[in-house]
Amino acid sequence: MRWLAILVLAACACTGAETKKPDLSGPYACGQTTCGSGQICLTYSAGSQCQVNYDAGIGPYDEISASCVDLPAACHGIPDCDCVSGPGLCLGAGDRGVAYGCI
Repeated sequence: MRWLAILVLAACACTGAETKKPDLSGPYACGQTTCGSGQICLTYSAGSQCQVNYDAGIGPYDEISASCVDLPAACHGIPDCDCVSGPGLCLGAGDRGVAYGCI
């Protein structure tokens, strides 16, 4: 019974926490460009073998492109893989950007 109480308390501690909206005031760097207020940096990277092109200087896991995009309204102020679409597999989201790539 004691374990049940611990599990219930642990579950309650993890729910209800609100995610803080990041500061999207600009300008800030995004690859070779600069993002403005309300924009996020959308990056695309090569994988271990896909999109690798040594002749073009693209090695495994190198960033292929970076661009600034307006944060979609569907994100409600928080960049996320579910509300920002991009090419390939979503590798993660941070305060000011979403990364896509291949593996």
